[in-house]
Amino acid sequence: MVLLTLGKLLHFVHPEISHRLGALLFSAPLPSCRCRERWRIGEVEVCGPVGVAAGLDKGGMYARFLSFFCPGFVVVGSTLPRPRRGNKPPRMARVRPYSLVNAMGLGSPGLPVVVSRVAKVNYPLFISLAGFTAKDFLVQLRFLERHFKPAAVEINISSPTYKGFWKTAPQLAEVDIPIFLKVGPSADLPSAVAQARRAGWGLVVTNTIPVEDRRISVGRGGLSGLLLYRYGLEALKKARRLAGKDIAIIYVGGVFTCRQVREVLAYADGVEVLTAVLYFTPAILRWLNQCGRS
Repeated sequence: MVLLTLGKLLHFVHPEISHRLGALLFSAPLPSCRCRERWRIGEVEVCGPVGVAAGLDKGGMYARFLSFFCPGFVVVGSTLPRPRRGNKPPRMARVRPYSLVNAMGLGSPGLPVVVSRVAKVNYPLFISLAGFTAKDFLVQLRFLERHFKPAAVEINISSPTYKGFWKTAPQLAEVDIPIFLKVGPSADLPSAVAQARRAGWGLVVTNTIPVEDRRISVGRGGLSGLLLYRYGLEALKKARRLAGKDIAIIYVGGVFTCRQVREVLAYADGVEVLTAVLYFTPAILRWLNQCGRS
């Protein structure tokens, strides 16, 4: 109740300030939730159907805190092989109803730093990998294989920072880690599904929609939240028609309610949320997972 009240108050604070306050709160070393039930997304076993999407915990600082609220899983990243600065503030702006435009700019402390921070978190973690070359992805996969095996890896070719240059996923060597290919609005879905089927990967559908916004330092960003939902649901339905039943699909984009979770799970094997956590605090995670199981 305290967290939900705090979340409502933060609606009246500039999102950049909310982001900094949230960073302090989310760094609290709370104990991880104990999984009472299990859920399967393809070959991956997690704690429930609704997880935290990539982008909230880019640097591995908040995974332990978020796991306290019993999400199905937590996606950390997206990461890069080496440190990279993101965009300068302001990087976020609110859009009604319950949406955001953000242009964080793929900032990362580098995968080795992220792994050092999450290595002792006893909870299902996915690592989302970003990269500007095929080698960026491959180096990170090899590092994870040697030093830290997450529950799964997401290959993120959908960030608006890429400005559309990843039309298909890079060719990668096989690794002993479940992989999901994350595709965005500009992706060629038939090609992505075909590639996922050949490689034995799952899919994550979809990412933010690029929009212009003068309130952002770089003048453009990715639209997330409730305004994305109808578009995203149609993309999910198309992906499922193309994939059939044999490819695991995780949906992300504008999920806030029980009705949405149930609607999505008619087509997807799992759900990820981010903007809902920013608007209503991580307390929403436990509730959404209960909805998904019922």
